[in-house]
Formats: sequence, C-alpha cells, structure tokens
Amino acid sequence: MIKLNNNHGRRSERGFALFIAIFTLLLITAIAVSMLMLTNTDTNISTNFRDEQTAFFAAKAGLEEVRDRIRISATNTLSGSLPGAATPSVAPPMFGSANAILYVTNPLNSESDTPWVTNGSAYPDDEICVEALYAGSGNGCSGNPPRPRGTSSWYVTASASSTYASSPVQAWKWVRVNVKTNQTSSGTTTVSTVDGSTADYNLVCWNGNTQLTVASGSCASAGAALIPAQNYTPVYTLTALAVTPSGSRRMVQMDVATDIIPNIPGAMVMDGDLPSFSPGSSNAFSATGLDKSSSTNSLRPQNGTVCPPPGNEPAVGGYDTTSMATITGSFAGPPDRSGNYTGSPANVANVGTALGAGGMNTVQGLDALVNEVTASALPANTYTNATALTNPGTTTNPVINVVTGDLSVSNLTGAGILLVEGNVTFTGNPNYNGVILVVGKGNITWSGGGNGVIDGAMLVANLYDSGGHLISSGSPGAPLISFSGGGSMTVQYDSCWVAAMNQSSPYKSLGVREMTY
Repeated sequence: MIKLNNNHGRRSERGFALFIAIFTLLLITAIAVSMLMLTNTDTNISTNFRDEQTAFFAAKAGLEEVRDRIRISATNTLSGSLPGAATPSVAPPMFGSANAILYVTNPLNSESDTPWVTNGSAYPDDEICVEALYAGSGNGCSGNPPRPRGTSSWYVTASASSTYASSPVQAWKWVRVNVKTNQTSSGTTTVSTVDGSTADYNLVCWNGNTQLTVASGSCASAGAALIPAQNYTPVYTLTALAVTPSGSRRMVQMDVATDIIPNIPGAMVMDGDLPSFSPGSSNAFSATGLDKSSSTNSLRPQNGTVCPPPGNEPAVGGYDTTSMATITGSFAGPPDRSGNYTGSPANVANVGTALGAGGMNTVQGLDALVNEVTASALPANTYTNATALTNPGTTTNPVINVVTGDLSVSNLTGAGILLVEGNVTFTGNPNYNGVILVVGKGNITWSGGGNGVIDGAMLVANLYDSGGHLISSGSPGAPLISFSGGGSMTVQYDSCWVAAMNQSSPYKSLGVREMTY
C-alpha cells in the first residue's frame, strides 16, 4: 500500500510566523518613532509658544515701565521728555517734527539698539514708517537713515531704569512714545478712527470718559474753549518691541492718558447746600484767592511741573447763590472779618458752574474724585484713622495721602494731595503745599493758636445727609469749616500746586493691541 506524504502544504507556511513578528516589530517601531516625532513636535510647539509668550509679556513689561515713568513724580521720571511736555498750552509736535518721538531703549549686554535707524539691523522701528503714512508725512519714511519727513531731530532718547529691571533683564528692546492722532484711511484702507471722526491727523484728547479729536491747538486749550470749560489731556501711544534670544518677536501698543483732578475754584471751597462757616477769631487769620504761583513766597513744586499762567479765584467759593450769601454773612461777626478774605472776581463767589464743569457738584462726581485719588495713593500712604502721616511729602517729592476715617494732627507739614473722608482736626502750625480734599463727612476744624500757610487749595464736601446716611445721588450735603483761637493762619490759592497735583496722577491704559511686525 502506498502512503502519500502531505507535508508539502505545511512546508509552504514555514517562516510565516517570523514575517508576522518582523512586521509587528516594524509597526511598533514606526508607531514609536511617530510618537517620538509627535512628542518632539509638541515640545517644539510648546517651546515656541512659551518663547512667543515671553516676548509678548516682555513687551508688556516695557510698556508698563514707561507708563509709570511718564508720571511727573515717578522715579527716573520721563515727564520732561514727553512730546509737548514743556509747552502744554501749545499743540504738541507730530511725526517728523522736532522732538516728536521719545525712544526708551533697553539693550542687553551693551548690544546695539537704534530703532530710529529704520532701515538698520539693530531692532529698527519700521512700524513708524507705516504709521507716518497717516500722519501727513507723505511717503512714511525718507532720507538716509529713513525718518519721518526727513527732520534730523525728530526723536529724543532715554534708557531703561534699573529701578524697574527684573533679573534676568526683560527682553524688550525699546518703547516709542508719541502723541496719538486720528488715523482714518489711506486710499481705501481703513486704519483707525476716534469718536467717528473722519479727519486725519487731528490730535486725540481724553476727557476722563472717552477719546475725542480736536481740529487745532492743544488738548488743554481745546477743553478750556468749551462752555463750560472741560479738562482735556493728550493721549499718548506707547509702542514696544521685544525680541527673545531665540528670535521670537512681539510688538504691542498701548494708549494712555491721565485723568485731571478738577480745578478747585477758590482758596477754600464749600461744596454743598447750607454750609456752616466759622471764620477765625484772630484778625491775623486770612484767606486769599489771588494766585500765589508766581510769588517768590510760594514754594513751587519740583520734578518738572509745568505751571499754568496765573489765574485768580475767590477766597471762599460757595455751592450756589444761597450758600454764597450764608458764607458772606458769617464774616460780619461781630467782629467783622470780611476784610481778611480777598479774591477775584469776588472775595466770596458762587462757584457752582466751575464745580459742575469738573463734575464736583454731585455726590456721584465727588465719589468718582475720591476713587480716583484713592487709586493713585500707595498702600503705605493709605490710613484708616490717623494722628500723623508717615510720609507727608515735600516740595521736591509731593505725596498722595488718603485717610478713609478721621484725621487729627498737630503741626501738619507736607506737600501733595491730602484726602480725608472723615472728620479733620488741625492744631498747631499747619504748613502744607498742594490740595487738601475733605470729601466724605465734610467737616474740618482748626483749633488753638496757629501760624502757618496752606498754599494750594482746599475743598470741603459732605456726602452724608442730616441723619448721617450716605447720600446716594444728587447734591452733596452741608459742609462745615470752623476756625477758633488766635494765630496768623493763611490759606492761599496757588494754581501751580493745583496743576502739580494733576500732573502727579498716574497714566491709565485706554487700550492695548498687538501689532503685526
């Protein structure tokens, strides 16, 4: 019998398991390699993102340093280098004009950092060439090196401050500061517009609530020309470039402006209905609204303060005609002390219109003023109740102090802004330069003999009704000023100190945007 051999079929499958094993190994290897590649790609993406974010926040750091340093009272202040800072009543310089741009540079390890060489390689500011197209310079940049309108002195420079530096040093290279102008279009390309205006190159100003344009002159003059007058301040555009060591680049812009503390329209202003005023019993006590800013007896503020032209105010200002009559009657005595109060256009006047122009004729407006001043004060200079001020300020370094409760102090000496929301009691010889705001309970008392000078202005406003409840809206309540005892105290209006307090306010950010670089 013949037996057939069927092993031929099984021999054809020999090595198939090895093929499967090799294929599986290759597949696993491919997956592993893919995972490694994906991981590496993800790592690179994360690294790049982190580097981009580092550049972005470095640019923000540069903006924040410069925003703080343009305050007049800041360490290493840049206020004197701001375009138009020396002549605030004159239209500020635009692109291409002399000193129209301030560059603050932050080179690393003494590297070259020359943004004004717009066709160079040391971090050039070629963005200004784009913006200059919309600032009346025609071709944007021209000349060698390119510059707006070809003016040789179109920029000034400053250096980053070690006071603000971190470790390691931030990667921002420069910050450019220029006044903001309305930029609507070039041909058919819309750039930006302010308050719907279609007029190119008009100056942009800030009125405390919104940005708006003015056709000519400075922001200060445009606001003063309104009826009633308003406080306009220029808007500055800050542009920062940051470049990391690995080459990530980010450019960020910020618009900034400062709110103006409304002018106090008198040496002493009683802001509210039914005021109670008790004049000093001493014939030597006096108050004058005749501006002392140009007087040799006035200690003028430092730190580059630009003083406005002198302008007289009443010695005592009242909220309305009835309040004015009440204050005037309090001088009659006996004894008659009306001769101790001098001012112009009147010794005592109804300043309700001026208070309204600054928003100080309502509880809401006064509350906004309190919030603005409080936000400007450092935590170390903010008190609940106080019998002394740790840092009352000096004429070379005015300070904003805020007391949310009562203040009772003897021989007050200082300079700046003093805001008290509670009751105020002064004794001894107070000598203060600046603005004293007693806004809250609106009660200020001088007692005992005293010889001193309050040089600036003082506002007293009561935000509480007769029952001691906070007034929610409408007109403020009845303020009180009381002087007792002898002495030769003088309260004198000084427009330079009032202006200095305006200029010491911090600049607020009105908007931040990233630029394509």
